[in-house]
Amino acid sequence: MTFLFRLLREIPPRLLGSFVIKAGLGNLRAIRRFEQRKKQGAVFPPFLFISVTQRCDLACKGCWATGVEKPVDMSEALLHQIVTEGREQGCRFFGILGGEPLLLPWLPDFFRRHRNLYFQLFTNGQRLDDALARKLRKAGNVSPLISIEGNALSYAARRGAGTAYETALTAIDACRRQGLVTGVATSISTSNFNDVVNPAFLDDMVARGAHYVWYYLYRPSGPEPGFGDALSDAQVRETRRFLLAQRRRCRAAVIIDAYWDHEGNALCPAATGISHHINARGDVEPCPPIQCADSRVRPDAPVAATIRDSPLLAAFRSEVPRLTRGCVLMDHPAELAALARRHQAYDSSGRGCFFEELAARPILGCHNHSGEPLPETSWAYRFAKKHWFFGFGAYG
Repeated sequence: MTFLFRLLREIPPRLLGSFVIKAGLGNLRAIRRFEQRKKQGAVFPPFLFISVTQRCDLACKGCWATGVEKPVDMSEALLHQIVTEGREQGCRFFGILGGEPLLLPWLPDFFRRHRNLYFQLFTNGQRLDDALARKLRKAGNVSPLISIEGNALSYAARRGAGTAYETALTAIDACRRQGLVTGVATSISTSNFNDVVNPAFLDDMVARGAHYVWYYLYRPSGPEPGFGDALSDAQVRETRRFLLAQRRRCRAAVIIDAYWDHEGNALCPAATGISHHINARGDVEPCPPIQCADSRVRPDAPVAATIRDSPLLAAFRSEVPRLTRGCVLMDHPAELAALARRHQAYDSSGRGCFFEELAARPILGCHNHSGEPLPETSWAYRFAKKHWFFGFGAYG
């Protein structure tokens, strides 16, 4: 069964229309507007990722949201300001992260009140039961993205023992019963590599109800980073080959990465300017694990002006592409620290020790793997990436 046929069969018309118009066509318009701005020397990303809380009901190894002494929640007013002003700049699609976003009881009603937008909800699934899934269905503009790291053993190695794995699987079931466009997010590390870089895992997630699977490369962060779990260069290249093969084999779901363009060249979304991250305090960061900032969104500091006038973000977009096509946090931590110092960036982690953690980081491999680039072999993915996910001139 193909992906499009599954959507027509499994997603109610109202939810499917919202997904196609807002997440699909809306994203295309946002990217076109982004390109037009760049030609005029202006920048505002077509996608914003927003962490609405630093609290979480799990304590996962390598997560940037752990170890916060006094975790804070974003206010509903600040989130309203960010998405409303983002919409004025052409954004229609927002990633909602944490911590665990569903710890905020007002969030489903917030989604419902902003039905002209679309939200991707990054969640561990621990609170996503049938009642909450019904609220998301009522909102009609949310796609849950549920974290699943392989089988029960590999999941426990990252996220802890107990019933969390089974609960995350029941969250997928709840979303399927409510007809939600549902994704599974999988972070690939050495501890789960054989489990998730595996067609059987992909088929299992699709059979359970996932319409898309988003593969991430593990980027150690936080107070317990687990540097030994970062992939080797050979594993990254094998992952890339796996994704290419599965895109041709698995027609029932979309397989997503945010690392390579249609020619297989590595890129960083923050360095190209297509996305930035706003944390629960309103600090504007290059991306979630790079927890430093030089500006904060406030009622008297609009989102567009905050991003436009940030020396740190401007330097990140201009300097990082000259250092690497990969992840600067992974392969150039010392240069990242120097860039942050030059632009008087402050620690926005909530732990008060991001720069100490950065100084202690080893140089690790990332998606800018060795060898020749591996181009997309599926015409659909090649077309999509060629027109909507590429370097936008950042790399020359």
